[in-house]
Amino acid sequence: MKVLNYIGWDVGGAHLKVASINDSGKLEFVEQFATPLWQGLDQLENIFPKSIEKLPGGALTHALTITAELVDIFENRESGVNKLLKLFEKKLGSNIKVYSIECGILSLNEAYKNVNKLASANWHASTSYVASLLESGLFIDVGSTTTDIIPFSDKLVNAYGVDDQSRLHFDELVYMGVVRTPLMALTKQAPFAGKWQNIIAEYFSDTADVYRILGTLDDKDDLMDTADGNEKDLVSSIRRLARMLGVDSNKFRHNDVCWVKLARYFEEIQVQLLTKAVIRVLSNGTSSNKTIVGAGVGHFLVKKIADRMSIPYVEFGELCTTDSYLTHRCNSCAPAVALAQLNRYLCRR
Repeated sequence: MKVLNYIGWDVGGAHLKVASINDSGKLEFVEQFATPLWQGLDQLENIFPKSIEKLPGGALTHALTITAELVDIFENRESGVNKLLKLFEKKLGSNIKVYSIECGILSLNEAYKNVNKLASANWHASTSYVASLLESGLFIDVGSTTTDIIPFSDKLVNAYGVDDQSRLHFDELVYMGVVRTPLMALTKQAPFAGKWQNIIAEYFSDTADVYRILGTLDDKDDLMDTADGNEKDLVSSIRRLARMLGVDSNKFRHNDVCWVKLARYFEEIQVQLLTKAVIRVLSNGTSSNKTIVGAGVGHFLVKKIADRMSIPYVEFGELCTTDSYLTHRCNSCAPAVALAQLNRYLCRR
């Protein structure tokens, strides 16, 4: 039976992302779901009915990329990958392929034989797709939790790192994002009311509060619980941010410009840290700096970095054929979209 739709799944520790590409290459569906796996594997299992019911009808072929094996409910990465493969086989059947950095797209049987080669490969799938379309540059995906900074040229991914440890070493993986990163991880001090204020080393607030206050985090991307489990409105976000300084926000007006200035400082720190990593990656000489391709729920930070470095900027969604209302989700779910396209390429050979 002819395949009608190619489904890409990006299985992360915090989010599940799924995309559907039709036979002509058009993105017809893409969405992300909150799946905080550190709370248990049922967080993923319970979301399957909701995700599967939104997929198109007809003959489908599924391809996975897995990063959730790092979650601490698993004893080790190999165990995590095995359990996740079995869960997807149970829900989707055996017509599943799995992405590997070293081996490409594998059948499910091949995947079970190469479990140690499947972990944390979504960044490679995204960059492989981008490299098939552009001459050279950097693919930068700022997600909820991490940032990938990957050089490409001549249709190839030119990363030095091959796993989380080596990618961290080369600044191709930076463990910060625009939703889940605790603010205490960004800096020890911040300017407030004309003075330098030490930051409390406690998980009172995260980057989602910063970007809610600045109005740059889209509601569709703001799926995780807050640090205190309370609301995501402006007043609540300011209250959590104030706790990082050891003060109560009710001592200041909630619309006071001081909170916006403080949020902008944390954004500036994050931009500087990511820019430093981009400069480090470019210094390796594996790719010219012709283009930066931005993706992820924090792609707005990638645009800032590209502008500061005077490098042409392209959003990942601009490289995909889709209706305009799906462009934002396409950016946010780049690995799922890319993998669906790569699987389509493979099946049409």
